[in-house]
Amino acid sequence: MESLQSSLEMKVGVASSCYRYVQEASLTQVTSSTFASLSNYKRLQNPSINRTLRNQSFTFGSSNPSPNQGLKTMGSWLDKLGIGSRSKAGAQTDTAGMSIAQGPDDDVPAPGQQFAQFGAGCFWGVELAYQRLPGVTKTEVGYSQGVIHNPSYNDICGGDTGHSEVVRVQYDPKECSYDDLLACFWARHDPTTLNRQGNDVGTQYRSGIYFYTPEQEKAAIESMATHQQKLNRKIVTEILPAKKFYRAEEYHQQYLAKGGRFGFKQSTEKGCADPIRCYG
Repeated sequence: MESLQSSLEMKVGVASSCYRYVQEASLTQVTSSTFASLSNYKRLQNPSINRTLRNQSFTFGSSNPSPNQGLKTMGSWLDKLGIGSRSKAGAQTDTAGMSIAQGPDDDVPAPGQQFAQFGAGCFWGVELAYQRLPGVTKTEVGYSQGVIHNPSYNDICGGDTGHSEVVRVQYDPKECSYDDLLACFWARHDPTTLNRQGNDVGTQYRSGIYFYTPEQEKAAIESMATHQQKLNRKIVTEILPAKKFYRAEEYHQQYLAKGGRFGFKQSTEKGCADPIRCYG
């Protein structure tokens, strides 16, 4: 009993420390050294946490922080400590589930249509950009490229399922070329920041083009080479075959068009050039 109580007290103490870091207004950067006092406990609980701390830095408390970042990061750490809302049973990787998750996207587009899949940070703003593109007939946001079957939003925010936040685009190739989709992709995000877009940090925010056909793969590679010439930093976008697409929870779908965080609907009119407010 004393051992259980001690373990619980330690977890609560660590969680409180993480919370203070997230909430501290003057804090601008948290690196592995910030969590040095917690490292021994974390190493015992989950060695991957230490690898994450060594390889990533997290930004909070900026003048314009992401509304998601503090909550997502806090939830991620609580989940890793075993006291968050994430289901450990649901997050476990099994062979059958991994096979499905790593398999191809077996959904079928409407007749005469084609699929494309892109990851470019938080999928809300990316989806709206594609909704406005002429020739795009349907968009869905979801999770792909991971190792567990039927992941939830909480699962992918934990950072250890391998999933990326993606937008699956259905388009009419007679009205919209794949090159048009690629142009939208490059314009929408910074492809040189690894696992990060603005204040959103995590592997789920990585830059990726996920192709369905050899033609899409070839176009993506050529497009990246062309875009690289315009930049002075190396592009880190991954180009991989499209894998199983897991549609995100309904409240994520067309999030900005429905009003977003503040209830102000943003136009999905084709060709609309209004600035996209990423969180509403």
